[in-house]
Amino acid sequence: MSNTCVAIDPNGDTLVILATKQDPPPSKEPTEPAGTTESPTFIEKHFLCSQKHLTLASRRASKLFSSAFKEASKQDDGLYHWNFGDVFDVQAFEVVLKIIHGKTRGVPQYAGLDLLSKVASIVDDLECYDALSFCTERWLSSYSTLYTLPERMDKTLAQLILVSFVFANKHIFRKCIQRAARYTCEGMPTFDLPIRADIPNRAH
Repeated sequence: MSNTCVAIDPNGDTLVILATKQDPPPSKEPTEPAGTTESPTFIEKHFLCSQKHLTLASRRASKLFSSAFKEASKQDDGLYHWNFGDVFDVQAFEVVLKIIHGKTRGVPQYAGLDLLSKVASIVDDLECYDALSFCTERWLSSYSTLYTLPERMDKTLAQLILVSFVFANKHIFRKCIQRAARYTCEGMPTFDLPIRADIPNRAH
């Protein structure tokens, strides 16, 4: 497994580690025996961060680094390690970490729904709502007035429900839940988004 490192804080003491699955290259063999599949390879992305910034911004980080878990002890390289595996999108995680550390240069002024929903998933997991509130309010402003909601229960509407709930935009959330109730008879589909279990019930 290869890895690359990004210094969010050059003087940091914590490595935040994410993995990205890489599809295997196309086989040059014309045919392969049945049942033979190449295992996926992973590339690790390491972000050098400040534990102080992480714990101030993230309730989860604060609990983790004051616990008896292995993440609360330095590793052989003298750094703390916080490994998320391949659960989250690497680009979205980098955006979150930059904002937490006050490194807003390069943070997008506008965020499409795909990026917004990935950021929302991370923010909800880390419980760092306040640290990103300034940016998320600006990003969501594009969807609060002139944006036309979908005329069906699709992934776009589910993404809007996720981001408006996580980022506490009651106006957008209420409109989206009402729209979802109109287009779903029973359970609201989540399209594999990490929407909390009780939220679909609010559509009915």
